[in-house]
Amino acid sequence: MPTNNDVLTIAEQRQPVLVQHFKNVIKKNELAHAYLFAGPNGSGKEELAMWIAMRLFCINLQDGQPCGKCEECQRISQREHPDVLIVEPEGNSIKVDQVRLLKSEFSKSGMEGNKKVFIIAGAETMTASAANSLLKFLEEPSGNITALLLTTNPNLLLPTVISRTQEMEMQPLAVNELQSQLESAGVGKHLLALTSRLTNSPDQAAEWLVDDWLGQTAAAVWQWESQLLKPDMSAFVTVGTTLVPLAKDRPHQRIVLDVILAGFRDMLLENIDQEKFVMSFPSHRKDLQELTTRYSKKQLVDVTDLGLQSKQLLERNVSFQNVAESLTLKAFNVLSK
Repeated sequence: MPTNNDVLTIAEQRQPVLVQHFKNVIKKNELAHAYLFAGPNGSGKEELAMWIAMRLFCINLQDGQPCGKCEECQRISQREHPDVLIVEPEGNSIKVDQVRLLKSEFSKSGMEGNKKVFIIAGAETMTASAANSLLKFLEEPSGNITALLLTTNPNLLLPTVISRTQEMEMQPLAVNELQSQLESAGVGKHLLALTSRLTNSPDQAAEWLVDDWLGQTAAAVWQWESQLLKPDMSAFVTVGTTLVPLAKDRPHQRIVLDVILAGFRDMLLENIDQEKFVMSFPSHRKDLQELTTRYSKKQLVDVTDLGLQSKQLLERNVSFQNVAESLTLKAFNVLSK
C-alpha cells in the first residue's frame, strides 16, 4: 500500500476517470457502503482507495480534491488515522482473525467522527472462513462505513462477496506509464513492446523474467516464425526441440501462443505497410520486411486466423505439442501456395 502523498498524483494519472467519478459520487453523498476494485498490481487501485479515504477526511479540500498536506491526509498516508483501517495478507492470505478484528471495528463508532473507512488489500487471498466472516457486514452494513476491497483476481473471491459490492474495474494504463512500470520491473528495452502486449501487470512480467524465460521464448518464437516465412519445414522440428520445453504448463503454453500471435500481427502489419505500428519484435524489423514481401495479405490473414484457432484448441485440452505442430503444418501449407 502507498505510504506517502504521491498517492494523489498516482491516482489521478492512472485512474483519472474513476477519480472524477468518486469526486461526483462523494459530492452528491451517494457513496456506496462497499466497493470492489479489480485490476493488476500497478493499476492504481491502492492509490485510488487512499484517495477516497483522504477525500472523506480532508479538512482542506480544493475543488473536490484532498490537499494531501493537512493533518488528516498525513495521518491516512502514514497509516496512523484511527478511522481508516487497512488489512493486508499475513503471509499468503488474509485470515479469519484479521476479519474478526475488522468486524469489531465495524461495530464501533468513529473514534474522531462519524465516518470509518476499511481498505482490504489482496481481498482474493481471504480464506473461505475469513470471507464468510466478512459477509455479515457486507449484507447488513451499519453506520457511516465504507469498505474498499482490492483484488488482482476477482475470480478467486466468493461470488457472495462480489455480489454485495459495487465492482469497479481499473482502466488499463497508458502505454508510456505501463512501459515505465515494466522497465522498473526489470524488462529490457528489447522486450518492452512485446511484454506490454502480453500483460499490464509488472508483477506478472517479473515472473516471466525468471531464468530469462520470456527472452528465450521470444527468441524461440522468432526462430520458428522466420523458418515458416522462408518457408522451411525445419519449423516443425523447432516445435519439439525449442517451443515445447518452454511451454512447461498451461499458463506458459498460453503465453507462448500469445507471443506467436504477436509475431503474426507484426507479419501482417509489415506486409500491408501499416505506418507507425509498434512492433512486438522490433529488432527483427529488417528481416521481417524481407520475408513478408513474398506473401499476399490474404495468406498472412489466414495464418493469423490459424493462430487464433490454435488458442481455442489449447483451451479444449488438446496438448500444446499437438496444437503447435498442427499450426506449423497448416501455416506452412498456406504460405507454400
